[in-house]
Amino acid sequence: MARVLFACRMDAEPRAVLAEKNANAFEAVILADLPESEVAAAWSTADVLVTTGFGREIPADLAARAPRLRMVQTLVAGVDHLPYRSFPRFLVVCGNAGAYNVSVGEHALALLLAAAKDIPQRTREIASGVFDQSARSKALAGATVLVLGMGGIGTYVARACKALGMHVVGVGRSGTVVPPADEGGRLDDLPRLLPHADYVVLALPLTARTLGLVNRTFLAAMKEGAVLVNVARGKIVDEDDLYEHLRSHPEFRAALDVWWVYPDGDRGHPFHRPFHELPNVVMTPHNANAIPGQRRWAMEAALNNVLRYLNGETPRNVVNVPDYDSVAEPR
Repeated sequence: MARVLFACRMDAEPRAVLAEKNANAFEAVILADLPESEVAAAWSTADVLVTTGFGREIPADLAARAPRLRMVQTLVAGVDHLPYRSFPRFLVVCGNAGAYNVSVGEHALALLLAAAKDIPQRTREIASGVFDQSARSKALAGATVLVLGMGGIGTYVARACKALGMHVVGVGRSGTVVPPADEGGRLDDLPRLLPHADYVVLALPLTARTLGLVNRTFLAAMKEGAVLVNVARGKIVDEDDLYEHLRSHPEFRAALDVWWVYPDGDRGHPFHRPFHELPNVVMTPHNANAIPGQRRWAMEAALNNVLRYLNGETPRNVVNVPDYDSVAEPR
């Protein structure tokens, strides 16, 4: 029987999902439950690893420590942080795209609306005693939104924007029209598409192709009063270029849930430039996924994929490692 090693945090909710899903299909080994004397044996006999990929969940000497390992299944959707240089080339690595469509899609829409309607700025004004009923906001109905990345999250955002009466342009690898988008395109089409977009939502993975995609050229092609929403990865956007664009274009808005650096603990700024001093930025602390039920959905999706693999079926969300090799953080 295959042994599935869980190196991630396993509290009551994911354990309940594990109990439901594992009808003697595999032997589950939870690393945190083992005494130190049994940890080495657990790694050496593992066939599948379930992990977030963060922290010390994946050892630097993975190939030597886990010679039987054939699959790594992440609980998170993004996979740019995995230590690919420590993975043997035969390893099947799978992300968890699809498990976060609702939570991140909802958050993207909230950021878009908050930026369009200048809600944080109006809140600050009212708190300080300013009650400006002449303050104008941006319309959504009839506006054009450009969604970069038409996977599950991007499609969710496109569907919500379509329901609000927006014209939706979806950018994906195929360039075809993915419903509910009205138009389709590829990244190569951005010089043509950006000048017509009132809103741009980033929902694509961080790869060698998308690293630094949103730079001064990208931003200069956008409308003066456009809104940029990022729920993907911070490093898709050039931090210096975005800061300077926001500073010099006060009608432009950025709404960000993902960042360039992350503080240790719950204090500190997630950037190098003083974005907090700008009035045209909406900021949240990369907590789009923090809604009730999300951890259950993530574990369910991950285990469903593990079972597909163990049953001899082609697993979903298989990572094309060369896309991520050059953006992975060095160990």
